[in-house]
Amino acid sequence: MYLFVIILNKPEKLTKVLEVMRKNGSKGATVIDSIGAGEIMKKFEEDQPMIASIKRLKEDGFYTNKTILSVVESKEILEKIAEAVENEVGSFSDKTMGIMFSMPLNMVRGGKIGRFNKIFE
Repeated sequence: MYLFVIILNKPEKLTKVLEVMRKNGSKGATVIDSIGAGEIMKKFEEDQPMIASIKRLKEDGFYTNKTILSVVESKEILEKIAEAVENEVGSFSDKTMGIMFSMPLNMVRGGKIGRFNKIFE
């Protein structure tokens, strides 16, 4: 099992990314509005507290990224999804796209995947 994470800097591509993920084996995803610390620093003066900056961004509805989280059952499905996303949406080697990564999981309960309490490979 793997946690597949995409921090998408181009929110206009969100729907396409989710469609591609579903077509290639993702059983679901959670999408979170997010913003990088660099964006916060660009929008506000450095002497302003970061918490106040984040609060103001939230109140203004200013988010620049979509963070997508998906639990994926196998390395093969993970690689298939990642490859399909890049083929259909754009390469993540383009730094303006964002970042895509995964992490192995050793315990998953609930969701569409089910209940697992052992280390997966």
